[in-house]
Amino acid sequence: MEILVVKAGLPRSAVTADPGATMSDVDLDSLAYLQLRVEIEDRHGIEIGEEYAKATFGELVRLVNEGLSEHAR
Repeated sequence: MEILVVKAGLPRSAVTADPGATMSDVDLDSLAYLQLRVEIEDRHGIEIGEEYAKATFGELVRLVNEGLSEHAR
């Protein structure tokens, strides 16, 4: 979630208030999603497919957490 706040410039309340919210719900466009995706992939070594462009914040957090768990094994 910190990446969403720092890199995407979203207020923390927008990210944490509704884990069911999508990028478009908080007015992030496809370029912002791409930048966010690259940042997550570079920082955590987790591949995020294009199919997650319309994912909710909760789904993205779950994906990152699962990826981190996989790398820890």
